[in-house]
Amino acid sequence: MTNPRDPVQAALEAQGVETADLHLARHLCALGGIEEAGVRALLALLSARIRQGNVCLPLREPPAGLGLDPEAALQRLEAAGLVTPPDAAEPRPLVRDGDRLYLARYHAWERQIIEAVTQRLAMPDYEIDEAAACEGLARLFPKPAAPVDWQRVAAVLALLRPLCVISGGPGTGKTWTVARILALLRAQPGGESLRIGLAAPTGKAAGRLAESIAAADSELAGSLPEPVTLHRLLGMRPGRVRAYFGAERPLPLDLLVVDEVSMVDLPMLARLFAALRPETRLVLLGDHHQLASVEAGRVMADLCGPGGGRFSGALADRVRDLTGDAVPADDDLPRMADHLVELTESRRFDPRRGIGRLARAVNAGDAEAALAALAGEAEVDLQPNDRATLDALLRTHLLPAVQAARQAADPAGALRIMGEVRVLCALREGPQGVRQLNRRMARLLGAEGQAFYPGQPIMVTANDYALGLFNGDVGLVLPDADGRLRVWFPDPGRPEGVRGLLAARLPPHETVFAMTIHKSQGSEFDRVVLVLPDADTPLLSRELIYTGITRARESVLLCAGEGVLRAGIARQVERSSGLYERLWG
Repeated sequence: MTNPRDPVQAALEAQGVETADLHLARHLCALGGIEEAGVRALLALLSARIRQGNVCLPLREPPAGLGLDPEAALQRLEAAGLVTPPDAAEPRPLVRDGDRLYLARYHAWERQIIEAVTQRLAMPDYEIDEAAACEGLARLFPKPAAPVDWQRVAAVLALLRPLCVISGGPGTGKTWTVARILALLRAQPGGESLRIGLAAPTGKAAGRLAESIAAADSELAGSLPEPVTLHRLLGMRPGRVRAYFGAERPLPLDLLVVDEVSMVDLPMLARLFAALRPETRLVLLGDHHQLASVEAGRVMADLCGPGGGRFSGALADRVRDLTGDAVPADDDLPRMADHLVELTESRRFDPRRGIGRLARAVNAGDAEAALAALAGEAEVDLQPNDRATLDALLRTHLLPAVQAARQAADPAGALRIMGEVRVLCALREGPQGVRQLNRRMARLLGAEGQAFYPGQPIMVTANDYALGLFNGDVGLVLPDADGRLRVWFPDPGRPEGVRGLLAARLPPHETVFAMTIHKSQGSEFDRVVLVLPDADTPLLSRELIYTGITRARESVLLCAGEGVLRAGIARQVERSSGLYERLWG
């Protein structure tokens, strides 16, 4: 980036500092008339950490090789009026909160979430009709063989508490549980007039939430509003600084359910809390073992802390009175523990075999167990990721799907066929990346260089409110009755289940025979071909691999070298924030 002989510059580059980070550091230093290289290095490192998904820069252990003295740098910044403590009356560009340094806006977002959550933790339980609740819990959650029915416990928390966080992997019944929570609340006095909102981070995730609730209770689903993206829920529009709903105009809801919260970043969650009335019930669903959001924060993991399974004595008594379930009690827990349930029993995957066994091993960071699962299970397999193997897999898995989709009786059937299999990649670039594999697939179809062609899956990459298309929506290019190419998207509101748009009308989009694991969150496929790079990279982690594996319903074909796979499973995503510490101590 600059002089490679500069040791500080070289050390910064080793920490992932880029030109944009250095520009911000120089700008802040210019504001304060600061010339010291150590201060610029600290600010560039803060900028890089935020760009990498962190909320702040921890000051306890500065990276080696930079020659940084954080205290001296902070004293210089304080003297220049650029950094303040959290409760300062006048805003400054930087905030120091304990041993963490923030850009001011990130500190404000984090503090807004902490204050909103803390307020909900301190609220008393809702008054409920206990007889109706007991009857509904017994009817909707038949007594299981296990000592505790954690889905039923989650329902009790949602009935009683203004905040309920439900975490669980694929197939653990999160949306099944939510459907029953909604039925329980509807059966309470005044429940028929309950104003309910359903939302998710992306259009695809919102669609899956609708499908899951309909599968769990079709009659209930018919009486609920359509799930929408968080952007649409809050009334956010391009070019508009503020959302329509916020602190001055809260959402007119009595209950809000948000799915796929692991994908929600810190600023969006702050906006959501700002738009909620304190008395609005909030139910958050997600899998805290999945990848965190692309942007700053890991709010689902921070909210879930060490996981749910123990409660205060008072709440344990209420659960026992309402359900008969005897849950573990511990009065030394933080209050957040009384608002969290983790569902661990998967109805989709057997943890002792196949995808369940592999996902469990990866999640535990046990590479040996993961390799053993890959070697001995029919549902999962390990293949090389060289060019010849990948080309053969494209011919074997994707080419027949495209041909079948082209011959389908209607666009809805074609979409179902193409939704059965997907190639997921850890990276966008490189020989095992999304761009290369999509090009190679187009070449196999004889469509290289064509903007649109039959059988081409398309993902929207920007929200278009006029068209009702949102980031993450996936459609399929097929000719209409007149032979014109259209992109067909699922539309459950239409009798035919789809709608077609002329390709020229599409918002920004990309081809997705292969897609990144990040983009696949909120989606599921029967079969997944999971492609890792041929060399280790800091982006590769157990959360990334786990997320890719658990997108599959029936089988996973993992393409990777053993060394890279081991390195990825060993690496766990760590993001710096103050949210976890404030909620869990």
